[in-house]
Amino acid sequence: MKKLTLIITFLAAAFCIVAQTTHSVDTTFHYNNRSVVVNEKNDEINVSVYRQNAQEDTIKSEKIYEGIFTDNREIERRYESNFEISIPGIFKPKNERLFSDNSHWGGFGVGFTNLPNEFDFNGQLASTLNLSRSLQYNLNFGGAFWRFGKSNYKGMIGLGIQFNSFHLQTNKAIKIENYRSEIFTTQAGQEYNKSRLHYTYLTLPFLVETNFPLGKTSDFFVNAGVVAKVKTASSSKVWFNEDGKEKKMKMPGELNIRPLTFDLLVQAGIDNIGVFASYSPLSVFLNNKGPRGNQATVGLQLYF
Repeated sequence: MKKLTLIITFLAAAFCIVAQTTHSVDTTFHYNNRSVVVNEKNDEINVSVYRQNAQEDTIKSEKIYEGIFTDNREIERRYESNFEISIPGIFKPKNERLFSDNSHWGGFGVGFTNLPNEFDFNGQLASTLNLSRSLQYNLNFGGAFWRFGKSNYKGMIGLGIQFNSFHLQTNKAIKIENYRSEIFTTQAGQEYNKSRLHYTYLTLPFLVETNFPLGKTSDFFVNAGVVAKVKTASSSKVWFNEDGKEKKMKMPGELNIRPLTFDLLVQAGIDNIGVFASYSPLSVFLNNKGPRGNQATVGLQLYF
């Protein structure tokens, strides 16, 4: 690998001398089973590396590296993780910056979630949730991104599913009274084994991301924006003992979970691991249809 780098450095230096006297140059170097194509046009240098077959024919569909260099930006793409090539310093701009072509949405995450801000019972704040067991799960599918001009910022859209599981204290549950979701408390000695509020949303993010290089192979990223949410399911269930057996019961009626809402989301991390924090400005329950509570979540996210 070092030998290949030295050879490309020597050949690239010769190419730059030629490029100073010509307007547009397209030069190809060959080394072992690699083909390096260097093209200079309109003050932009493009370096592409291809794999060759046994007959030394360039296989265009197996590009393994591409670098685009100008006076004010640098873009590098590696199409094969097990092949690395060092680019000579003569190709790099004075203010070097690595633009990542990765976006951070698709992946799996889990976080602790809460419903602060007047999640109440009969107008008074109550210790309703079991916070140590109340979790949010995010399963985010792939999406698309685009760069804003020549900047290091890109916009992102995508698709995902958000699962919310709130565990209530064992003496509390949510039921429907007069078409309104109410929190009620069981009598002493009649506590439930478990009491859970569950709802699921389809998520559609609109995010802006930027990144900063950390060494040669890693980068720090941060993105933020709005995540639109469409409800797909909701339920209130309790578990209790009867005749020596544990039974499960689903509370009847529509829970009045808000069908359309949105989260404000911030994510940050290094490479394929990060943390996230989200907050919903709207109450989980529809206005005047249930207790007030604006969901807030912090957690860990692993990206595909």
